[in-house]
Amino acid sequence: MRATTPVRLTLAALLVLGTAGAASAQLKLGGMNLEGEIESGLRFNVDDPERRRTQKFEEYRDMGEGLQLEGLRLRLFRPDESYAVEFGGSKWGREDQEFSLGVGRLGLWEFRFDWDQTPHVFSTDARMLARETSPGVFRLPAGLARALPADGPAYNAAPRLDDISVRWDTARLDFRLTPTPDLELNASYTRISKDGYRPMGMAFGSPGNDFLEVLQPLDHTIHDVRLRGAYARPDWQVQFGYTLSIFENSLASITADNPLSAVDAAFAAGSSVPGSGRSSLAPDNVAHTVTLAGGVNLPMRTRVNANFSYSLRLQDDDFLPHTRNPNIVAAAPADLTLPQNSLDGRVHVILGNLSVVSRPLRPLTLSAKYRIYDLIDDKDVVRFVNSVENDRILQTDPRQSGQWGFMRQNLDLDARVQIVRPLAVTVGAGWERWDRGDHREVAESDEVFGKLALDATPAEWLLARLKYVPSFRRINKYNTHAHVEHTVFEDPAGALQGQSTLLRKFDEAERDRHKIDLLLQIMPTETFTLTPTFAWSYDDYDFGYAPAGVRQLGLLDEQTWSAGMDLSWAPVERLVFNGGYMYERIDKTQRSRSRPVTGTSTFDFFDYDWISENADTINTVHASLKASLIPKVLDLHLGANFSTAYGSIETANPTPPTSGSAAQRATANAKVLPAFQDTLLRVDVALKYHFLKQWTAALKYAFESWDQRDWRTDTLNPFMPGTGSSIWLGGDSRNYAAHIVGASLSYSFK
Repeated sequence: MRATTPVRLTLAALLVLGTAGAASAQLKLGGMNLEGEIESGLRFNVDDPERRRTQKFEEYRDMGEGLQLEGLRLRLFRPDESYAVEFGGSKWGREDQEFSLGVGRLGLWEFRFDWDQTPHVFSTDARMLARETSPGVFRLPAGLARALPADGPAYNAAPRLDDISVRWDTARLDFRLTPTPDLELNASYTRISKDGYRPMGMAFGSPGNDFLEVLQPLDHTIHDVRLRGAYARPDWQVQFGYTLSIFENSLASITADNPLSAVDAAFAAGSSVPGSGRSSLAPDNVAHTVTLAGGVNLPMRTRVNANFSYSLRLQDDDFLPHTRNPNIVAAAPADLTLPQNSLDGRVHVILGNLSVVSRPLRPLTLSAKYRIYDLIDDKDVVRFVNSVENDRILQTDPRQSGQWGFMRQNLDLDARVQIVRPLAVTVGAGWERWDRGDHREVAESDEVFGKLALDATPAEWLLARLKYVPSFRRINKYNTHAHVEHTVFEDPAGALQGQSTLLRKFDEAERDRHKIDLLLQIMPTETFTLTPTFAWSYDDYDFGYAPAGVRQLGLLDEQTWSAGMDLSWAPVERLVFNGGYMYERIDKTQRSRSRPVTGTSTFDFFDYDWISENADTINTVHASLKASLIPKVLDLHLGANFSTAYGSIETANPTPPTSGSAAQRATANAKVLPAFQDTLLRVDVALKYHFLKQWTAALKYAFESWDQRDWRTDTLNPFMPGTGSSIWLGGDSRNYAAHIVGASLSYSFK
């Protein structure tokens, strides 16, 4: 969409307001005052990037050229401010436009309406041979051999798609009523519409082969209704609320043709190669939430705050059949009967917070906080006698759905003592408890925290804060096959071929963590402020266990640290400079193992391990300058932002692989992976000329460049020889460099 009628109306309004403003500095309409500001202008992209390189350039914005509304704000009000109406917006006629309207009576009621659009561009250079014949149904053209690599050139020569993108349209209505100074009532409604496409994978075989990337149509609508109330007295306050959230998806599933088979093959040896596949999409659902919160002041300078909420989440969409492959259905028609029509999903969420802050003595402040989050999964546990994997393989092991409830509790205790006037010490302790249920590998875990913080102000121009937080997480036991034990019946082979018993998932594993944060604020003069910061943390997951010499798999340790500073300096009244730099580094060590599977046998050789050292480095620099070249006449604004991220993965085998076959040893050998790098640079220049008191003309220039090196996608085509039987869209975030030139004219009045 590009600017048409809305922008013409904007220019007409600009002309009318300018003519009126020339006659009078104060506009009046029917006994009411009118004030506001309007800015409109032109934008051109010099050396505009070719369309296939604009994915990152226009990822969340519309950078179209031509006439556009920079911004509009109008306010109509009574001289005594008892009534007021506000209207505004920007970028009308474009994909990221916004509108707002507000009206109210001072101290009694207020109504607001806001509407905005947010685009999200996923790709501008993808190719796809399949075509959508009806919503969510993708068909390959006739004449394909349905074999790879024979059809590879056809996929690589497929026509380019239009932008793969989704647009969010968000409308908000809000009404606030204050009938008395102590009581406030609020009602709001938000409607979010998501429309467009995003990439989605469709599998037709076992994991790792026969895979097609297609487009998932998005036609989602979210309704959010909120009712709130608050009553406040000098020593106590109470709040209450209700929220209704409704999610609607117009499509229940997506269907796509198999690039390796034009028909559903005959059922044999427990499987049938499907001619097409079907995957379910997000189901409709509803959530109800009620909240109650309050606070009270108690003696000895004590404050108690508490809140409680309860949510009921419901989902009852009909199940899809096990498969759309008729040959599998014909082979076992009775065994594929659905045990019930829908899940009858019910989830209860209970959230509670309690905090107490007390200052019994002036140098001493005590605080205690407790939080509980309890997710109770109360949906039906549905048992399926048989099931079908990827419309291809008939699974004859009975399976049942899982319940994924968990409870998380947190307790924090702090004591802050001001030892002497410039120095304060805070000591504290904390505890976190997870009860995850039987489906997770760790049912129970506890983590204890410590805290030591120093706050010092040795001089009026210096503030320093140093904080150290150690924590230690311990678990009751790690059951590698917990999920399998509760979802698959009589399937020992599946358990053996699943996760290694040596694997420890980082969110459940035992861990020692240490964190240090340092903040300085240096203000030698009123016009100069320097704020250096430093942060460091280290996580140790490598605890090992019997038998001797056996090491766990997964994340072993992680170290992160960052250092930077922000600077603000105004050497003279007409000049202000701001700048900053931040360096971040993340290092991770992971241990993995190749576990080849042949039939029902899984080989677990200790010399098939490899160690990966992951390192990510991020540098960010920003600077801006605002200068009044001629006071109240000519202003200059300069700005620059630069960021770069570099990632590397270095792998090595601690022990050279010698077990197994030559092919298995080749798979277990550590591979060299190239590094990743992203760089983003933007420079802005704006010159503003103020004339005729209320008019401002501006010239603007911006340079923006994006550079990415990613070996996974730099040469990606829909079909990649030697990578198996998978077809991709071939999309990539291409590098670009853009020069953006603009000019605008604005008028303000009051």
